[in-house]
Amino acid sequence: MKSCLVVGGGLAGLSAAVSLAKQNIHVQLIEASPKYGGRVYSFTDEKSGDEIDNGQHLLLGCYYETLKFIDTINAAHHFQHQKKLEINFAARDGQKYHLAATSLPYPFGLLFGLLNYDALSIADKITIILLIARLPFFESITQRNKTVEDWLVNMNQSRNSIKAFWEIIGVGALNSRLRDASAEIFIDVLKVIFLEGDDASAMIIPKVGLSKAFINPAVSYLEMKKSELSLSEKLVELSFNGSKVVSAVTDKKNVRDFDAVILAIPVHGMGKIKNIEFLLEPDTIEMKHSSILTLHIWLKENRLKKSFYALLDSRLHWVFNHGTYLTTVTSGADELIEKSPKELFAIASAELSNHLGIKAEDISDYKIIKEKRATFIPNKENLSKRPSTKTKIENIFLAGDWTNTGLPATIEGAIKSGHSAAREVQKYFQKN
Repeated sequence: MKSCLVVGGGLAGLSAAVSLAKQNIHVQLIEASPKYGGRVYSFTDEKSGDEIDNGQHLLLGCYYETLKFIDTINAAHHFQHQKKLEINFAARDGQKYHLAATSLPYPFGLLFGLLNYDALSIADKITIILLIARLPFFESITQRNKTVEDWLVNMNQSRNSIKAFWEIIGVGALNSRLRDASAEIFIDVLKVIFLEGDDASAMIIPKVGLSKAFINPAVSYLEMKKSELSLSEKLVELSFNGSKVVSAVTDKKNVRDFDAVILAIPVHGMGKIKNIEFLLEPDTIEMKHSSILTLHIWLKENRLKKSFYALLDSRLHWVFNHGTYLTTVTSGADELIEKSPKELFAIASAELSNHLGIKAEDISDYKIIKEKRATFIPNKENLSKRPSTKTKIENIFLAGDWTNTGLPATIEGAIKSGHSAAREVQKYFQKN
């Protein structure tokens, strides 16, 4: 039986391992930290006893690789699927808005949903619909040198339509400010969301913590397939014979019984492994990253009725309602990430008061989670640095949301990269 060593137990590594194990390829997976999941995990809050995520994630119906992964690990029951796109918005003055695709056939249901979205003027709605209609005719690569903000302005999108519509999509999908991200990848994202049917734009929300939704089922699947899994084991060095890697030295052992290697680790971790400097261009390891800020907020009494809200013109982008507590998420949070807990609580409580009527005195406790290097910034410089799955060494393959998946650094990008690496391994095994 062929064997593959997978280095990294985040979603990229787990999805690669699951895909290989499904094809009856023996998997050895090592993870340097004491847990699987990478930046996608949940844990029990000691004070409340609630299971909370390191950062809330929304999925979309166009996350095809993610849905395939969820089905394989038998975890579909952990997710709630919208039938059609539906988002509740809260404005700074407390006004609530509702964007929902109607029951009309695609694409009319989505178009009429936009027409009924009262946060936009009639002129804004028309220009948005016209831009969506033009998406099939855009060659995104020609827009790489433009920022998303510049491109939207060139497409006659008003400041209000950017704030009340495009920013919600762009900042959430790209984890970057619109003035920083390249229009190329944004156009590609929009084509998938708006041009592939009602299911593509519908949202999917985990009903349980991320570890229970993704990680534990994946690990159970791999154990069922007799894969070898090891935590707190760090890859130190690779050794080569000609154009092949033949051994891997970890801080626990020397591994030789493999036929291929998938490196599914963060880009900044690549430079810490001996003898692989030549696999990547030096500046790739120095990709610029953006942060995500999450606040979990416990209320004395929760009067919110909806499961989640998008906040308009706010330093908090999303609020998720878990009943006993709320979770706020700010993507591209570099302007907030270095502030003190006291400062962040003051900002969050002011935003919640303005948008949702939640006062500081309504809050009984809070917890702040900072992911300082959550994702790479999808600007033109970083997009040009993204490496392909295949490397100069014929039996080493790369996985990770930072590789050239054609997607931003999302759960879908990570899982797609893992599946792509697994496919390349299978092709290599077929030839050898």
